[in-house]
Amino acid sequence: MPSKIQSVLVGGLIAAVIGTVVSVAQHFSGAGDPANQNPVLGMIFGLLGCVVMLTSGVIAVWHYTSENELTLRPGQGVGIGALAGLIYAAAALVLAWLLVLLNVLPSPEETMEIIRDSGAFDAPGAEQGAVFAEIMITWGWAAIALIGGVIMGLVGGAIGAALFKHGPDPESELLG
Repeated sequence: MPSKIQSVLVGGLIAAVIGTVVSVAQHFSGAGDPANQNPVLGMIFGLLGCVVMLTSGVIAVWHYTSENELTLRPGQGVGIGALAGLIYAAAALVLAWLLVLLNVLPSPEETMEIIRDSGAFDAPGAEQGAVFAEIMITWGWAAIALIGGVIMGLVGGAIGAALFKHGPDPESELLG
């Protein structure tokens, strides 16, 4: 079977660039602002982020099947998609940190300050929420991005394997 590396990189990197654009748009729209009283815009950007994560696997499988004129079994699509999702997450994290360094996006410290200024931690018992928020803003978001990227990428890979068929279907050969 031909190498999957190029397709995995194409899917992961394209999705990372798109995801970074969505993240910047979310920041500048105010949807990620803790003081935002209208959560609908934040939900829309959250859904867009999930769709972008799915596309990492879909694009990788599309590229692989198109370049090699073949049809993948769902399990093969899942494998390609999971790897593309991992590449997506790693590249998106690097791009996000670059944007933090360039002062396009707020740093974790600035984000915590914004949350504190919003009064979110003023309620009794909010200390636990503050600790959790600090974890999520520092290293927790990176762990969730990597895990979520792999999971959504593998789902996208399965979808891509079902959508993009070139050449004989390996599943039908088993039945025939």
